Amino acid sequence: MASAFDMNTDTRKWMVAMKLIGKDALPQSVAETLNVTADAVTKQQMKNAQSDFIIRTKFTIGSMKVKLAKPYLALNKAGGKNIQRMFSRSGTFSKYLWKQEEGGTFEGLDGPVPIATIKARTGKNERKSIAKRFRISASQPLTDGPLPNDQFIGSVNNKRGIYQRTKKGGITMLRNLDSDSVRIKGTGFHQKAVDMKASKTLVSTRFRRIAQKKLNKAVRRG
Repeated sequence: MASAFDMNTDTRKWMVAMKLIGKDALPQSVAETLNVTADAVTKQQMKNAQSDFIIRTKFTIGSMKVKLAKPYLALNKAGGKNIQRMFSRSGTFSKYLWKQEEGGTFEGLDGPVPIATIKARTGKNERKSIAKRFRISASQPLTDGPLPNDQFIGSVNNKRGIYQRTKKGGITMLRNLDSDSVRIKGTGFHQKAVDMKASKTLVSTRFRRIAQKKLNKAVRRG
């Protein structure tokens, strides 16, 4: 997330006022403004993600915040006294979630994309993660042949996939291996949060509000 102050005349006046009440007042005000903004974007993008696509694991939301770094959840917090080097950051450290943000066509690492079916998910629930016994590693060769736990890779009724033999003698597809690529539609869950919570006008308004509080406090101290 990148945001900047709308450096209009009113904002400049507040910056001058901050310098007059102490050398630390301005950098503290700028840092707080950036952190409040990044935090607002973080909270909004989490809401967007929950409404825009299926959340199957705690990691999805957890990758967007640093919950121990209170009071702000954002990934990076502004601080120090050098305003030119200050930044706070919202987003996610998950590479997969940026695919959800931007969308695009993605190819398998070495051949087909192993797309999980509902049969592979915990409780056969579309909103749940893949059951532990049905997970495969990124290095798993997707060549025809047997796998552990009565599973195998092959074609059944002209549909290639990862299958499991059931106790009753049936066969269940766990992953579809028919396609070498998959198209993901971008949701823009992060950019929508930035547009809503981090416009230049809104950031500048936050700065003036924070600066006003510091100025009022300095006046009360006399």
